[in-house]
Amino acid sequence: MEMGLGQEFHSWHQFSTFFDDWSEKNKVLFIIASLRPLTSLRKVPVAHITDLSKILRYRYVHLVCKHSGTYVGQSIVRRNKQREKIDCPASITLRLGPKKDRLVVIEAGLEHSHKFSEVEFKQYFKRHQLEASLGLPIRITNNVSKRFLSRDVALNLYDYSQTKDKGMCDLLHEVDILFRDDPGAKLKLVFQEDVAVLNRIFLTTSHMQDLVQRFPRFLYLDRVVCIDEEFELYSVLCQDANGRGRECAYCVARMWTPDLFLFIVASLVQSVPSIKVNVMCITVGACLQDAESVEAVLPCSRVQVCRTRVLEMLCSKAVELKVPKLDTVRNLLHRMANCESTKDYSKFMFRLKAMCPLNFLQYYLDTWHSKKNMWVECWSLEKKIDCLFDVLMTNHIQKLAGALVPSLTLPAFLRGLLDLQVLTAEMATLDEQRISMLYHSICSHETASLIEEELSLAKNGFYELKKTTDGFSIDGGICSFMVNWDMTSCSCSIFAANMLPCQHIFSARLWTGQPLFDDALLELKSSNNVDGLECSKTASEQI
Repeated sequence: MEMGLGQEFHSWHQFSTFFDDWSEKNKVLFIIASLRPLTSLRKVPVAHITDLSKILRYRYVHLVCKHSGTYVGQSIVRRNKQREKIDCPASITLRLGPKKDRLVVIEAGLEHSHKFSEVEFKQYFKRHQLEASLGLPIRITNNVSKRFLSRDVALNLYDYSQTKDKGMCDLLHEVDILFRDDPGAKLKLVFQEDVAVLNRIFLTTSHMQDLVQRFPRFLYLDRVVCIDEEFELYSVLCQDANGRGRECAYCVARMWTPDLFLFIVASLVQSVPSIKVNVMCITVGACLQDAESVEAVLPCSRVQVCRTRVLEMLCSKAVELKVPKLDTVRNLLHRMANCESTKDYSKFMFRLKAMCPLNFLQYYLDTWHSKKNMWVECWSLEKKIDCLFDVLMTNHIQKLAGALVPSLTLPAFLRGLLDLQVLTAEMATLDEQRISMLYHSICSHETASLIEEELSLAKNGFYELKKTTDGFSIDGGICSFMVNWDMTSCSCSIFAANMLPCQHIFSARLWTGQPLFDDALLELKSSNNVDGLECSKTASEQI
């Protein structure tokens, strides 16, 4: 890995990653002395310039030794402290190539006139430093990383980055829109310490906070999608009264960020403190390795790792290590994962030791045997919770895939996530046929048909829902209606005529996570004895 004249880089990220590896290997320190952003090019379409500016960022960059032109050391002359000036010639220059599609090294003076000590290098070297937002002062990013962002601070950050970092500026613009539309939203921007490099974004809207406050007992957390070559998305879901997975927090994180699980859970508890003692279990994917640490944040909760995900990783590792009798080993691992007693697990463990090579066995012992109480069936808090994790996360990923195009920029991805937090997006996956069948099982055909029609209208409607002092305002564009806080009555004429749940009640219930099939919705009809409705079973019994 050497730096040389004529070396080409097709993105600023590619150069900065190479530069970090090269600097770390050679124990040298460079800083940016001057640069020129890529904002205009002759004979290049404007749209193409925009794409290039995001990828290459600069048309000219000049880096010099960290100590070039500075003073180090000291001597005593006439009782005044003076320092010796270092004029180190080491420098690196990149310029936009002739084809305007890459950065090329045009100068590579790599010889320093002094040496860096090991201590000095460790003190000052920071990875990702070249990717830092040059518009944001480090003292501010260090401070911002420790707390939730306010709209005023976001606007100040926007002002700092407006002329120097378009990507950060666009991201902060989306943050400002979020706070304008939802003052109760909670958001963290976490930067690498002493380097203005964005590492993590934590986000929960006021609606997400309401959902997790209503349904805190079981939470589900996993990495769900890669955004680009740098960032990936983690989602926290809760399960509402209809059995649907509902987003209660997002975290966009740079790949391989450490201690991520603890950060996400702690940030969610800071957002909604009341859930701290109410979360009974949190199930995570196998990619989160710091799961044990959550007990400090959720003292009443159990942590479980999805059994299916663990088995996938174990089987993949067995293939990678070329374990013999792979089918037999795979079958044994499945039996171990699903054993119903500790005695059975010990028996299977003995067999695994007898038939597996040392390298795979050591991996199993170090990685998963020590966490057996988090994923093996006999130690699980509830049966079938693994299946539920898979269903909820799969449905969530499908929801994201249907709305978010791959390789979006970070600001566009954030906007896409927020655009999914609307009633119409939630209605799109409503299984109206299942709900209708439940009502048909306890109501007369005429009553159930009326309810079925309202469910269909709710699914195909375009409503904006707002909480008010009297309940929920449902605006359909032409007119609006009021649903009470219990979501059992509505001001619309359909409800007044039939005393049956209308499309507005169903919309409010779906949005807030309350059951769509509920015999409480039929009580007014029953008490008036309009059509002799008989309810034989409660909603909970049917479900």
